[in-house]
Amino acid sequence: MTFTIRNDRPDDFLVLVREVGQWLADSGRELWELDTLTPENLFDPYTRDNAYVLYAHPDEGPVPAAAFILQWKDPLYYPDVPDNTAGFIHKLAIRRPFAGQNLFATILEFCRETCLKRGIHEIQLETDSTRPALLRFYERYGFEPTYRKTVQEFGQSFLCQYYVMRF
Repeated sequence: MTFTIRNDRPDDFLVLVREVGQWLADSGRELWELDTLTPENLFDPYTRDNAYVLYAHPDEGPVPAAAFILQWKDPLYYPDVPDNTAGFIHKLAIRRPFAGQNLFATILEFCRETCLKRGIHEIQLETDSTRPALLRFYERYGFEPTYRKTVQEFGQSFLCQYYVMRF
């Protein structure tokens, strides 16, 4: 299957993130409160043009399969990292029909290439530290744990495990 990645479809991004957020809530693994997944919360000067949708191209035409943010400055989660020295991945969401198909490898390769074009050799991300399966997922792809820190976002508190990948 072929894929394309676009950052000019914020409506597709929102629909996909909310769909995955609903699935997580329905399965008892809520990660994001659904009412916080709004354009006002998700699109700011740092993310506005950095919200991507990965489209799968089966025979019947392109289908939104995954979404993520790749941004270059993040004063909330990474206030001590100088601007444009790392790519920061946020709000990774893969639709259930595409789970287990290694889409994150495609996303990660896109992120690496995009970083390298900007002269950046590092990707950072953070995730809920209370989800061992999610921690193992990122570590399988080569992310190294660095530290834990509590962060407040949209009225929620998260104990985050931070990760880095250098290349």
